[in-house]
Amino acid sequence: MIILRKLSKSHPDIPLVWKLFSESFHEHERIILSELLDCPQATLYGIYPDEESHQFAGFFIVLDCERIVYLYYLAVCPEMRSTGIGGKALHTLIDMYNGRQITLSYESILQPSDNADQRKRRQAFYLRNGFHESPWYFCFDGTEYVLASTEEPIDIAGAKEMFYQFANFDSDFYTHNITEDK
Repeated sequence: MIILRKLSKSHPDIPLVWKLFSESFHEHERIILSELLDCPQATLYGIYPDEESHQFAGFFIVLDCERIVYLYYLAVCPEMRSTGIGGKALHTLIDMYNGRQITLSYESILQPSDNADQRKRRQAFYLRNGFHESPWYFCFDGTEYVLASTEEPIDIAGAKEMFYQFANFDSDFYTHNITEDK
């Protein structure tokens, strides 16, 4: 059974979080972690293989907003990847927020990039673990991202509100396919 533990900034595993954060996300994906963790709605969870284990396996950062829960970051230690622990931890998180829409974004596979394989793996991981890709995209720092959520349709107004409130990000959200079924 996977255990998610709330971690404070003084928790002994924080250096492991910082290291994994730096290794797992491209520089253009990173926001200032300490500022994010200062946000009262942000919660940092450590991922551990079981109740007795103190072996740090990864982390989540979520923002619990009024309308949605936003999964800001998820990273699993390299030696624990492809073992199923990330998917189990994600399902544990979904169960914790039972009935709430969990939303996240990941880099679009439509945009040419030097990390295309990583983008495809991330997309496949989230889709395999209960998320639905929405038609909504946004651009941040020259990189295109797609929104996904645990429920359809995505609460795009809630996502916009979260981005504006917590990241001071007021960007246009757009779709690539603007045709509608009549």
